[in-house]
Amino acid sequence: MTGDIYWNKVMKEIYEVSDDFRPDLDKSLSFYVDAERMATTMDRAIETGKEESSKFRIFTAKAKLKWVKVRIQANFENGICNSLFGTLEDVTEKENMQSILEEREKRFFQAFDHAPIGMALLSLKGEWLKVNSTLCFLLGYEEPEFSQFNIQELAHTEDLDHVVAAMEKLLASESSSFNLELRLFHKNGTSVWVMLSQSLVRGQYQDALYFIAHIKDISESRKHTEILLRERLRLDNIIKATGVGTWEWDLKTDQLLSNHRTAKLLGYDPHELKIDYMRDWQLLIHPDDRENNLLMLQDCFQRKTKFYCCECRMQHKDREYIWMEIRGKVIEWSETGEPMFMLGTCANIHERKSMVERQNKAIRIISEQNRRLLDFAHIVSHNLRSHAGNIQMLVEVMANESDPNEHRELMDMLGINVTNLQQTLSHLNEAVKVQDRGKTNSKKLNLLSEIHKTLHTLSESIKRSAAVIQILVDENTNITFDPAYLESILLNLLSNCIKYRHPERQLKIDIIARGENPTVLKVTDNGIGIDLKMHGHKLFGMYKTFHGNADARGIGLFLVKNQVEAMEGNIKAQSKVGAGTTFTLELN
Repeated sequence: MTGDIYWNKVMKEIYEVSDDFRPDLDKSLSFYVDAERMATTMDRAIETGKEESSKFRIFTAKAKLKWVKVRIQANFENGICNSLFGTLEDVTEKENMQSILEEREKRFFQAFDHAPIGMALLSLKGEWLKVNSTLCFLLGYEEPEFSQFNIQELAHTEDLDHVVAAMEKLLASESSSFNLELRLFHKNGTSVWVMLSQSLVRGQYQDALYFIAHIKDISESRKHTEILLRERLRLDNIIKATGVGTWEWDLKTDQLLSNHRTAKLLGYDPHELKIDYMRDWQLLIHPDDRENNLLMLQDCFQRKTKFYCCECRMQHKDREYIWMEIRGKVIEWSETGEPMFMLGTCANIHERKSMVERQNKAIRIISEQNRRLLDFAHIVSHNLRSHAGNIQMLVEVMANESDPNEHRELMDMLGINVTNLQQTLSHLNEAVKVQDRGKTNSKKLNLLSEIHKTLHTLSESIKRSAAVIQILVDENTNITFDPAYLESILLNLLSNCIKYRHPERQLKIDIIARGENPTVLKVTDNGIGIDLKMHGHKLFGMYKTFHGNADARGIGLFLVKNQVEAMEGNIKAQSKVGAGTTFTLELN
């Protein structure tokens, strides 16, 4: 061999030398970090006559560290090596990538072995290929013992189908990973609740290689969850038994979340009632109750009260209003003391409120009846005593009177007093009848027909007074009422309109009815009116008159009020002197 060395252009680029560089053996070996191993490789090629290849690190002429793959082949002539030839390949990028992969693998297995949760590599059939110490401790097996099972054999029978299905989805590329709560059997035979997180590792050509599984012990959290579920179920049963609805209010966003019982209390199916914000909830509250509701909320927000509690009417699905009791408590406050989150309940108290209202109404009726009874007793005592006194006096005078003319005059006076006594007894008898009849004679009556009957009865008086009557009553308006009472009420009210008409203008009477249960009946005239400031407190009193009419008895309005209230209705009056009067009746 001559010792001459030849490098082509590619080799000079790898070594980063100039095109006119002339290498020799020493200069060539000087590039290698392990020059001795390179020289040995060359010697082995000469000795064996075979191709030798190996990877080396070199420092280029520009001091850059590279990985190269060297292939050397000796050429022989007459059994003597007369030259060496070969190739040089820059494999720096491949070696660096391999180094990175090896480092990653090293770190992975370090993390794998020392992970605080169980980790395993599983074959595509679920066989345990590698497990870490945490998993061994969790399930009580030594690492070699895992080779006796696959994951399916350790899974609880009730969870097995879920595990198999999840693994099949990974293999079919229907999912990239899954999380599954299941029970794995411990070596001692007990089951352990775990969270299995599993993914599939694929090769360069997307071929399935193996599974990576993370197995976390969730026995304690599962136990707490079960306790919470039992408590939630118990609370839910309590709420169900009490029939209350629940709600949660985020004051920051105004969002409101209510349970299905809240919807049912208002007559809706859960999907029908769309109340996502408190402002929507407020719109269901009766307009007359909203201000009071807001005041109670403000008292709670200002910590004047510990709890918010309001009784109000809310609109039911059938458009009627029902009484509800709404309670709540702020459970989260801001650093500045502003309410942030509120929990509460709502309950249907309509029956209770209705019962209280009925009781209060009964108390009012009893009080009014007691008052009327007292007035009645006074009237009876005063009027009958007056009549009796007059008759007794006349009889005594007659007994001592001998003049026939005087005697006849006294007899005429006695007759007048007896007539007055009979009239008083008749009035008192009418008042007593109101209390006796009660609701036992109630019938379904068409209000418009009854009004026309009354107007027919008063037709002559209406004709003489030239009254103009306007009737705004639906022909289908029916009420359940005592016929005699309704006739008496209409006769008294309409005859009073005629009797107390204004002398300087044509009489106009409006009869209007609206609504059901109660039906509201209004009788309005443009007559002389009543001074309610002076007479309002005695308007419906017995024998109370206000205009000095000679034919006024003071019994009509007394009977009207008693008859209306006997049927659990109500009557009130509005009047202005010189302008007219309106009587408003609520007929149940």
